Amino acid sequence: MERWDALLVAGVLALLPVLLGRRGIGVALAGGLAVLAQAQHLPWTAQGLGLLALLMGVGPSWYWGRRPWRPPSSDIDVMLKVVTECIQRRWGALLILLAPPAAIPSTLPGVKLEATLSAELLLSLLCPLSPLHDGAVVVGNGLVLAAGVIVPISTQSLALGLGTRHRAALGVTEYQPEGMAIVVSEETGQVALAYRGKLLANLSPEQLRQYLEQEKNRL
Repeated sequence: MERWDALLVAGVLALLPVLLGRRGIGVALAGGLAVLAQAQHLPWTAQGLGLLALLMGVGPSWYWGRRPWRPPSSDIDVMLKVVTECIQRRWGALLILLAPPAAIPSTLPGVKLEATLSAELLLSLLCPLSPLHDGAVVVGNGLVLAAGVIVPISTQSLALGLGTRHRAALGVTEYQPEGMAIVVSEETGQVALAYRGKLLANLSPEQLRQYLEQEKNRL
């Protein structure tokens, strides 16, 4: 078997575990074009297309899947303003940012709002005198979706100094993997970010902005 034949076969085999999505279409297209190129006596073209099919088949899944979500810039600006105020006032806060079309289950305790997102509204909900202060505030698509939401807490082991809000932040991102949760500690004023069941603690507001804005949101 010539070298281009081996590459073509490898590219076709790489298609087998791919059931759905743009990756499968790309592999099939590249493999089909490789066959046509060989039929037209273009071995170098066929070899290149076979290699392309192989790379498509074994390439990272995030490249072919849906692009990772990140909050809109306007929502991030509001979040940073609120976080900074909470740090200065030593208010505890748990802010959940949901990627559409995800939603907090209606069975969880909390108050549905569906109000336009603003720093003033968030601060009024997070004020220690607010009856909704102890629960999470859920934000999504430019709206404050709910407040006072009691979310399941994670069973992960946490470092000393991290409490119930941090466990709740991890818990919500474990069952809503495209969402994020921001925590401001009432005791220390320190900021943490939870994403896909991982927690990054002791962030400055500027570091928090960088993590919220980065393309893949990787912690």
